[in-house]
Amino acid sequence: MKSSKMRETVFQIFRSFQVSRRRYDLLVAVALLAFALGGCGVIGMGGKSVDDQQATLRQRPDIEQISARYEQMQAEVRDRLTAEIGGLAWVNDDNESRSGCGFDFSDVHEGESRLLARWTALGNLPDARWDDAVAIVQEITGEYGFGTPEVVLDRPGNHRIVVPDSYGGTLNFGTSVNTILRMYTGCHLPPSGS
Repeated sequence: MKSSKMRETVFQIFRSFQVSRRRYDLLVAVALLAFALGGCGVIGMGGKSVDDQQATLRQRPDIEQISARYEQMQAEVRDRLTAEIGGLAWVNDDNESRSGCGFDFSDVHEGESRLLARWTALGNLPDARWDDAVAIVQEITGEYGFGTPEVVLDRPGNHRIVVPDSYGGTLNFGTSVNTILRMYTGCHLPPSGS
């Protein structure tokens, strides 16, 4: 079917819904513009162009590099907490997961974010030692470029903080029935060449 014949057929369908020719032409123009801008990736879901999203991610360490860096940081946190707070025997739950990227980088299909393995120490940190534990976490994460810890929960026997980094990653640290240390990465590209 030729495009003019198809256009006329589509117009007849719209006509049956009492859409004027002028309104139909406007709808077609808007649809084509939306397709051209969205379909070609000019503006992505996160409000930035796909090229801008990719450029931002290329400036970051790749997902393997950042995962190794975060795992090293978590090891330092665990070692210091064990040495200075005491009574912590950490177990790796080994339940790492991977996913695509969130809203800010949703148009970069090769981007990846990870939930690194959770580290658990059986038992609760005593309330009297919680501030000391937070100071240790803040010192070490600060050395890795993380920001100020944000309190999520602070009740007797039940505490939780998150510590953000500039790449959208967060370290989660908390204590209740058990003590948990968990790292979420931001969005990162795979190693070049993979």
